[in-house]
Amino acid sequence: MTPFLTDTTHPERIRPATPPAVFGLPVRTLSIASHWHSPATGALLAGEIGRKPANLHLHLQRISLWRTLGDETATAAAVIDLWIVLGALGQQLRTRMLLTHYAALETHDLGIYLNERLQQGVDRHDPRIALAGSVLARPVAGARIFLRNTTLPGASARSA
Repeated sequence: MTPFLTDTTHPERIRPATPPAVFGLPVRTLSIASHWHSPATGALLAGEIGRKPANLHLHLQRISLWRTLGDETATAAAVIDLWIVLGALGQQLRTRMLLTHYAALETHDLGIYLNERLQQGVDRHDPRIALAGSVLARPVAGARIFLRNTTLPGASARSA
């Protein structure tokens, strides 16, 4: 490995070049080459989405991959993760994903449920959207109010 200088004014600061990552897809398009079509690639994309949830490119690649592989559960989970990241934004993209992948979503009774939430999006804590394979869903059953504001005895007397 050939070292390179990071600071020409201080040649004692020599850092070796970083080796290439042992994982990653050499594609920048939304469709993945057919020789990369495997569940391992889906796991790779899921891991990358867990690290960089705002990368919409990865989300769309993952959705496309699982749809090509014919795994409806994984496709629905990937669509759910995209919806979670978009929040209340990206209504046109959410609508397109709903229409394109309605059959996969409906296998988990989520087609109509998501259609009712096109305006506001979905909450990552909603237990209804927690599917096996969803990276970003964090289902919580019941109320999510864990703390409440209280006043200490005598606090009103001190603040006056």
